[in-house]
Amino acid sequence: MATFSRAEIEAAWRRRMELQDSNDWEGFGNTFTADAVYLEHHYGTFRGRPAILAWLVPVMEHCKEWTFPVEWVNIDGNRVVHKWLNRLPGKRADGSYYEFAGITVMEYAGNGMFSFQEDMYNRHETDKVIAEWEAEHKGG
Repeated sequence: MATFSRAEIEAAWRRRMELQDSNDWEGFGNTFTADAVYLEHHYGTFRGRPAILAWLVPVMEHCKEWTFPVEWVNIDGNRVVHKWLNRLPGKRADGSYYEFAGITVMEYAGNGMFSFQEDMYNRHETDKVIAEWEAEHKGG
């Protein structure tokens, strides 16, 4: 397996984060190699860019108003690991955000493309935060 420079990997990761932050999920999905694997513990394992796009683009339609601050990133060899927050719009009465954290592991494959991604987060906490936000913002 080829190894790539840290500068190249970081630039590709930053580009992905720009696509994510602009809600360009098709563009984000197109940064996967044709044979990539995306492991999402609650939705399943998606093999190949077409399968990733078919799942990713529709599911992220529900998150258009969210932001995704990154708390830290580590690049080791071709692997990128970062901790992020899924932050829903608005704040609670106490000023805190409606948010939950997760970790993503990615494998860089060259030419701005990634061959693997795995997302890990606490689904119980996710459901709790979303339900709380919906009750406050949608009269749920």
